[in-house]
Amino acid sequence: MSPRILRRRALRPAVQLIVGLLILIAIGTILLLLPWSATRRLTLSEAAFTAVSALATTGLSVIQPSRDLTLFGQIVLLLLMELGAIGFVVLAVSVFRLLGRRISFAERVALRDSLGVVDLWAIVRLTQQVLLGVLTIQGLGALMLWLRWANQFGTGRALFLAVFHSVSAFSTASFDLFGGGGTAVTNPFPADTYTLLVIASLIALGSIGIPVIADVLNWRSHPRFTLHTKLSLSLWTILTVVGTLLVFISESQGDTAFASASPLRRLV
Repeated sequence: MSPRILRRRALRPAVQLIVGLLILIAIGTILLLLPWSATRRLTLSEAAFTAVSALATTGLSVIQPSRDLTLFGQIVLLLLMELGAIGFVVLAVSVFRLLGRRISFAERVALRDSLGVVDLWAIVRLTQQVLLGVLTIQGLGALMLWLRWANQFGTGRALFLAVFHSVSAFSTASFDLFGGGGTAVTNPFPADTYTLLVIASLIALGSIGIPVIADVLNWRSHPRFTLHTKLSLSLWTILTVVGTLLVFISESQGDTAFASASPLRRLV
């Protein structure tokens, strides 16, 4: 087999990934442009930017979802964030497995590149573990938020808010549904210690990254973490601790907004 053919085959998983993401962006953009997705007519650039931001979990937004999107539009945004959090390749392979479809070698290579795992033949099982792990973390986060918000917003609305913000926090997409009027919850974002700790925990777990989560879940069969996991966990711990202490010290000085708060409140 010639080197040119080998190079083409090696590129195939990457091309499939790019095409898949472009298709998802197009579908998300079209759904957000539908009349029943928004309280006002979104421009093409607004819809496309929002779809890309949600899928890429960048945290950038040119609209206010609480004000500009209807419930349907907010659900579309939620699904796009979830796709970004789980990863297109992981979700696609999980669906193929549910349908009984065999996972090809090229798709295993794409999964390996996505998850940063070496063992090609254990990767499908690991993919299912990652999907279950991510959904479990998000589910626990949503449950904790719902228990806190149920009395304030009502059972049904609180459940949707809890799921939306759990996914948004874990994916680090930073979209929220508070304030802004219209279909929004007009209350400001809850800033109680309990809510902040839950949201911060979800952000922390999500920011570690899917490859690290996959490596941790695979710890029993491969006790030694990869270099990527070691560096990620070490840097994450250092930056989190140092950043928290620096903000705590800076916000404890003078007449800042949190200077009069209790030490625990400032730390949170």
